[in-house]
Amino acid sequence: MTKMIKILFLILLFLPARVCADGITGLSDNAIAGTIKTLAKVFVQTIDLEKVKTKHIESLLKMNEAKFQKRYTKIYDVLKSIPLELRTHYGVTEHMTQKDAIRDIRRLDKTDLVQIIDGIPDQVIIKYAKDYLRHKAHQVKDQIFLQQIDSLWKKITQKS
Repeated sequence: MTKMIKILFLILLFLPARVCADGITGLSDNAIAGTIKTLAKVFVQTIDLEKVKTKHIESLLKMNEAKFQKRYTKIYDVLKSIPLELRTHYGVTEHMTQKDAIRDIRRLDKTDLVQIIDGIPDQVIIKYAKDYLRHKAHQVKDQIFLQQIDSLWKKITQKS
């Protein structure tokens, strides 16, 4: 999945940002959200869901409740953006326990996951995609700067 996400964001990096500035932001944002949703659904359809569920359940079982709550708090910040009816249908609450999460993961099937993906508002996807792209762009700038410093240092030390 990590490869797919990287490929997606590379594609999105080449979307014409200048065009967005000219008032076609909505169209571009819809393309971004639609692309991410489509790739997510393709991913869901191609994975061995039982294997993935087992892996995540085992990971949850290794955590104590305090560690689970700390992680779940961060996850819930994203989940609360999903429409209430969808959260209610799948039992997602602000105060979910580790036991509840494991039970709910066991019940999920591919149809449920596709329904959840479709239920996520485009604006939520766009927000997180843009945040991710900004973060990655900042990382690249920092990395290039560090490479330039390293290159300059090598040139200085070679002349000495």
